[in-house]
Order: sequence, then C-alpha cells, then structure tokens
Amino acid sequence: MTAGRTAIVTGGGRGIGAAVARALTARGLRVTVFARTEAQVRAVVAEGGAARAVAGDVRSAAAVERLVAEHEAALGPLDVLVNGAGILARGLAEHTAPETFREVLDVNLVGPFLCARAAIPGMKARGRGRIVNVASISGTVGTAEAAAYNASKWGLIGLTRCLAEELRDHGVQCVAVSPGSTDTEMLARTPFPPRMSADEVARVVVFAALDAPDAITGANLEVYG
Repeated sequence: MTAGRTAIVTGGGRGIGAAVARALTARGLRVTVFARTEAQVRAVVAEGGAARAVAGDVRSAAAVERLVAEHEAALGPLDVLVNGAGILARGLAEHTAPETFREVLDVNLVGPFLCARAAIPGMKARGRGRIVNVASISGTVGTAEAAAYNASKWGLIGLTRCLAEELRDHGVQCVAVSPGSTDTEMLARTPFPPRMSADEVARVVVFAALDAPDAITGANLEVYG
C-alpha cells in the first residue's frame, strides 16, 4: 500500500528526476521535487507530477535539512528519498580544473550524503524507509574525458552499500540504480546515443523504492537498455 506515503526527489525538475516524481505520484505518493532551478520544479508540480516544489542546492547541508523538515511538516513523514540530482563535466583529466572536479563530486556524491544524513534519523525512528541513489553505469567502468563524473558515481555506489549496512537493522533500505545511456539533456552533451527513456529508468527506481523486497538493500540495479 502506498496511500499516505511521501517522497522527496532531488534533481526533480527534469530528466530522470522529473520522471521519477511523476511515477511516484502516479502510485499515490505525495512528492516534493527539489532542484536548483525553481521554474523547473514548479513546472513539474503544475503538470501534476508532484505535490510540492522547493528550490535549493543539495551541496548545502542547511538547505537539505530545511527541505526534509518542511516536507514532513507539509506532507508527513518521509518514506522515500530519491537522490537524483547530478551534473556532468567532460574533458581530459589534465584539462579539468580542480574546482570543476570538486563541484561534480559535491553535487553527485556529497549531495546524496547530505540528503541521506538529513533523512535517516526520522526513518530510523519510524523503523522504515527507502533511499534510492541514481548512480550510472559510469560508476562501474572507466570513460575517457569523464573522470569527475565517473569518480562521483563510483563513490555513490560505495556510499549506497555503506548506508545499506548501517541501516539494515533499522528497517531502512538503500539501493542504487545505475542507468546506461538515457535520453536526457545531460546525455546530449556526450558522444553516446540514447538507449532508453527517462520513464523507463523511473520504473526501475519506483520498483526499488516501493516494490522490491527488503533483501534488495545494498544492490546496484544496472539498467543498460
């Protein structure tokens, strides 16, 4: 049963995040979408894909803590956290500025850590919850001109498995979903052709968040297309 349950989706203004928000809403969850671009998250709410839109930066611990607190005050206890926010920087390693490398890790890896850190106490207290981290097949391979992005996704899969171990005795599961080439604005900045839609990836995220057994915790679900 999903009636009365709630979710937060970061990176929920476009691409996979927006598709996940729509899919969770269709299953009856009350969803808050969170992203840096306010117009995008408001558009998702306007089309009926989410209940609340919040603009903010996953790199800010204060913003993330405020997000969780305000979500629970407005919609109820947080049952599902989907960490979908991500950015891409391409270029040879020797041409990548250190600040660019750090920014990618801050959004793609530190951001999910901060969001999980804010969500976990309430989930543990209630003895239930799901955290789904949207990783990538780039988190299991090496790709030329993608050192920052791939490193962040390798780290995100590792974070997922560590959180799964910490939370398994508290009724909280943590799962990674690693899509291949998905038809998004981000993929359009790479040389790779799309092999699946954001809606197809969202179906796997929803499975991990709602339908999969507790024993899935720590898994990395690879979706290659």
